[in-house]
Amino acid sequence: MKKIALILPLCAATVCLSLSGCSKSKNAATTSGSGGNAADATLASGASDKPVDMRIKWTVGKKYPIRIEMAQSTKTDVPDQAEPVTQNMELTQGFDISALKETDDGGRQLELKFATEKMDVSQGDRSVLSFDSLQSPAQDTNNPVALVLRAMIGARIQYFTDANGKVERMTGLDELTRRIAAANQPQTQAMFRQMFSEETLRRYVSFADAVPGHAVNLGDSWPFKEDVSTPIGVLTLDMKYTFKNWEQHGGRQCVRVEAVGNISTKTISTATGMAVEITKGKITGEFWYDPTLGMIVEADNDQNLALKITTRAQAMRSQFNQKVRIALVDVP
Repeated sequence: MKKIALILPLCAATVCLSLSGCSKSKNAATTSGSGGNAADATLASGASDKPVDMRIKWTVGKKYPIRIEMAQSTKTDVPDQAEPVTQNMELTQGFDISALKETDDGGRQLELKFATEKMDVSQGDRSVLSFDSLQSPAQDTNNPVALVLRAMIGARIQYFTDANGKVERMTGLDELTRRIAAANQPQTQAMFRQMFSEETLRRYVSFADAVPGHAVNLGDSWPFKEDVSTPIGVLTLDMKYTFKNWEQHGGRQCVRVEAVGNISTKTISTATGMAVEITKGKITGEFWYDPTLGMIVEADNDQNLALKITTRAQAMRSQFNQKVRIALVDVP
């Protein structure tokens, strides 16, 4: 378990960042610019040069299947070791978000249901653990994370949003906690509670945070700055987003938005048993918004972080890289 004790808290932290990295400041103003090629955009998508109202529109009665793919690598220089320690993790999740009904204030009641979980962790050339919920439970023997991940399958969480799609409250977290506790794996429970904390789970449906919430034109930009609570402390994201062009994406006529920014440590938490500080952090990404569907259909981002890690025994330097893809599988 010590071999994944570092990589899982980092995973939890960066899942938060991945799901919020396309967010906007609540008071962000949109500024106009020349970016993108309108002629190419019109040719590619048939879109006009009129403003686009970028809002998230959950359609009552529809189910939105979503897939998250994350590839994470760390390279850590350890004192008294000639070669750095390398760790890699791949995490894939499938879940469905159903728009159950409209609330009295014009918001939505949404339900998320976990469908699949897949995780592979390696150190150097050696596999540390592997799990796939689509495989037979008979293969879970001696796997320290299998019971916890399998307990998540079928778990449901309900979200209540305001009229603008912002998450106001959630229910079902207690049931998820009971499921994980019933797995009777105390060594892994704490780490997975960090990975799937209330803050992280809230961001699973916070698509409204990724769009301006008003009309924008080709070339417009908007800033973003937010403090994000994670297992390794409070991290600050400082981002800029730009409506670059219209683009055909997955058979849809989409607005493509590019993102660039920085990630830094605001406060450090030692709740994971170590102190992790980001000494340099960059994030780049893009997402595609379908105005007809009123939804982000895909978001990709790359995170590159230089870390200082301090434990009771030693201080280490680590290079952390992560690629994340969040995609809408299909909506009938």
